[in-house]
Amino acid sequence: MPDPGEKRRDGITLTAVEPKDGTMSCRIFISHGRLQTVASRGPGLVKECAFIVPQILSAPTCIFEGLRWEEDEDRWGYGWRCYCGLPTQAFRRDGTSISPHTGRVYLVFVNDEAVAYNWRWENADPDNLKLPLNHEIRFKQRLL
Repeated sequence: MPDPGEKRRDGITLTAVEPKDGTMSCRIFISHGRLQTVASRGPGLVKECAFIVPQILSAPTCIFEGLRWEEDEDRWGYGWRCYCGLPTQAFRRDGTSISPHTGRVYLVFVNDEAVAYNWRWENADPDNLKLPLNHEIRFKQRLL
């Protein structure tokens, strides 16, 4: 949920699960610039940011820490955590709500300054559909 005290130009702050104690005490920021970029790519991605990203941060199926793959890293900071989950819906490019993608999970990447810098659908592990494919070699440790 966005913080009511923040300014529009600052971006938004979402509450996320703190994996060390399971409380909703972790604050994740999405910058105004990132929100503008998402908005320029269409209503489907805007709705993912508005509905799916908060859902994954507040009710993840797992949280990983330590990114090992270069393509997962933030260009302006160090990747830190990856929140993974199964959303209750997905969105078409036009913003229309549809059923979630079968065999896929949703990942939200957060850097070491608690800034969400990327989020997307990815293939699930066929042995555990709540985890991303190759999670064993992609991340250093699983926190939740």
